[in-house]
Amino acid sequence: MRKQNSILIPLLAIGVVFLLGYKGFGWENSLKDTEIANIITTLSTTDRDMREAWTTFENYLEFARAHNLSGIRSLSHQISATCNDPSREKECFALMDSVYAFASQFKLGDFKHIQSDERQVIMFTDGPTVAILYFTKDERGSLKVLGMRFCLEDETVQKKCVDTDSIKHDENNNGWWDSVESLFY
Repeated sequence: MRKQNSILIPLLAIGVVFLLGYKGFGWENSLKDTEIANIITTLSTTDRDMREAWTTFENYLEFARAHNLSGIRSLSHQISATCNDPSREKECFALMDSVYAFASQFKLGDFKHIQSDERQVIMFTDGPTVAILYFTKDERGSLKVLGMRFCLEDETVQKKCVDTDSIKHDENNNGWWDSVESLFY
C-alpha cells in the first residue's frame, strides 16, 4: 500500500496541475480562445436573440388582438395588400383575428430552435407539427415579423420541415436565406 501511495500521490498532483491549467505552462492563455468560450458566447447570443424575437412576436400579437394597424406596421417587415387598403379594414381585422387565434397558443418554450445572423432570425418548434417564425432585421438591427408557417413532418418518408443543415442556404448570394426570401412579396 505504501508503494502504491508513493506513485499515486505524485500522479494525482500532476493531474491536478494539468486540469487547473497551471499558469507557468502558459495553458491559461491558450484556453481563453477555445471552442468552450465560443460555445458560451453562442449560447448567450442565441438566448438573447430568442428572447428579443419572442418579445417582438408577443407585441405583434397584442397589436393584432387590439386591431392596432399602426402597431402592426411598426413591427412588420411587410403588410398584406388587404391591410394596406383602407377600404378593406374589416377583412384586415379578420386577418389579425386569425393570426392571433393561431399564434397566441404558443409559448416561448415551444420554440426550441433558432437560427440567426445579422439580417434574419428563424425560430421553430419540434415536430410532428412544426411552427416556424420568420423575422428580418432592419438597418438598426431591430427585428420585424416576416411571417409564420406551419408544417407537418412525415415520419414515414422522413420529411423534415426544417433542414437545419441547409436553413441558411442563399442560392443567389444576396444575404437573405432562401426560406426567408420566399416570404417576401
